[in-house]
Amino acid sequence: MVLVLKERKEPGELKLLRMLKARGGLVDESRFWNLEKGYRGEVLFDKWFSDLDGEWIVVNDLLLEYAGSLFQIDSLVIGADRVYLFEVKNFEGDFYLDEGRWMSSISNNEIKNPLLQMQRCETALRQLLRSLGYQFSIEASLIFINPEFTLFNCSPRLPFVFCSQLNRFSKKLLKQSSSSARLNTRHSRLAEKLCELHMEKSPYERLPEYKYEDLRKGIVCVGCGGMGVRHERKMLICNECDFKEEYKASVIRSITELISLFPERPLTSKNIFEWCNGLVTLRSIQRILIKNFSLEGFGRSSHYIKL
Repeated sequence: MVLVLKERKEPGELKLLRMLKARGGLVDESRFWNLEKGYRGEVLFDKWFSDLDGEWIVVNDLLLEYAGSLFQIDSLVIGADRVYLFEVKNFEGDFYLDEGRWMSSISNNEIKNPLLQMQRCETALRQLLRSLGYQFSIEASLIFINPEFTLFNCSPRLPFVFCSQLNRFSKKLLKQSSSSARLNTRHSRLAEKLCELHMEKSPYERLPEYKYEDLRKGIVCVGCGGMGVRHERKMLICNECDFKEEYKASVIRSITELISLFPERPLTSKNIFEWCNGLVTLRSIQRILIKNFSLEGFGRSSHYIKL
């Protein structure tokens, strides 16, 4: 049984960049797609691991600190006799190793060495666990989840798992799980402690500068990410992909966008009406705010806040 104690969430930076991108904000495309691709790879790994047999406690997406140094863990899995550290990469294309350097076969450009990144993380995690009174051995693996990835000049002794090896790797994990004792409260306490130590706000986020006046107003389509939607009765319909959504859900999502991008901006029916570019009437917006948010203040200073 796989017990996920900490679910994976879409990175906050990726969410904000997607909002800005849809509304015409200036976004670093390379940064955006790297985050998008990385997140998709991690979701694929989660799906694969959720189907595994055996007893496991999974803690995803950890940002931890030890001795003044921060380190991130894509997936940490607690087994009966060891802790598994999984660094997930969604690389695509042909790469090769050249005296420890990671090179792209197409561009011959060097990329950051993911093995060094994982090894630093493993060292920091081992020190942290010991400081907490745990002596579990750590088994770290670099998971290359994309079937379109190839790495040449690679030693079989390196802790790499390629997409074509996942089935065999799962059998290895199951064998280790079956030959060990069962999970107990000590394992659960470790997972809970790591969740407590997790830092929500990442210092690695890099958001571009943006202004309210520069962003397109309207409602973003969930189906295609475009903004060509029209209001028909109680539905919003996308002119590009024909995706249909009940207008209340669209407005609530647009309110969430406004709060995320401009938390200092008062949440009023007039501001939401402007943000949605008049696609939904003021009266309808007022009803949505009354039902889903709490009114604070009086007169012109009144505004809504989250319940």
